[in-house]
Order: sequence, then structure tokens, then C-alpha cells
Amino acid sequence: MRIILYVFLFVVFALAQQKTPILVESDQLTYEKDKLIYTGHVKVTRGNGVLTADKVIVFLDENKKAKYIVAEGNVHYVEGIRRAKADKAEYDLQKEIVKLIGNARVEEGQNFVEGDQIVYYKKEDRAVAEGKGRKVRTFYIEKEGR
Repeated sequence: MRIILYVFLFVVFALAQQKTPILVESDQLTYEKDKLIYTGHVKVTRGNGVLTADKVIVFLDENKKAKYIVAEGNVHYVEGIRRAKADKAEYDLQKEIVKLIGNARVEEGQNFVEGDQIVYYKKEDRAVAEGKGRKVRTFYIEKEGR
């Protein structure tokens, strides 16, 4: 039990590159040399953002800090009126690139974009949606006065 608590605390500090604390809940946690694997009803809460998935893998660098995160199976993210979902999500913390893969959809209020893959480049504040074998769909309602 003591080792599980240590690993959990380690994960929280490793993921918290900002000062906002992170709570991770799952049915099981497996720690390996260079990764943490959360499986079963995974819920990651940071501030008012909540990520849920069947499985979340956190890859660690040589200093045991999170460098890459993969969420698989029924991936959902909610933060205020923003919502995202996909079959799989990948987040490269060093490059600050978020990929939503497979049945990807991002919503803000009634507005949405969906495709087979959506990639968000945080540093550039730029996104690319792709429809591999189908069309990319967007829906946008202009606000009054614009």
C-alpha cells in the first residue's frame, strides 16, 4: 500500500508542470521504468478540466517527468463549455501538440468540428482537421454584433 501511495504522489507531481494539482483515479495503476499505466474507468481532473478514458499511459523522461500522454478508448474531455471526444488522444507535452484520433470531435457551445483526426498545435494556436475517407464537418454560429 505504501508503494502505491508513493507512486500516486509521484504521478501527481510529475504531471503537474503547472501549479494546478491533478487528481487521477482508475481501477488499476501499473508503474514501469519509464511509464505509468492507468486502466479501467480512468478520470483525470485538473482545475475545471476532466479527461476520462478506458486507459491512460504517461511516458516519463529520464528525470521522471511526464513527456507524452496517450489516452485510449472512449476518450472524453470537458472544460466549461468546451468538449472533445475521440477513440484515442495523444499529447506531446514538450512540443505542445494534441492529437485526437478516430471519430474526433471538438465542441464549444453549439459550434463543432469533427473528422477522423484533429491536431491542435498549442504553441502556434493552430488546428488541422482531417477526414481520412470522409469529409471534415464544421458548424459555426456567429455571435450577434460581429
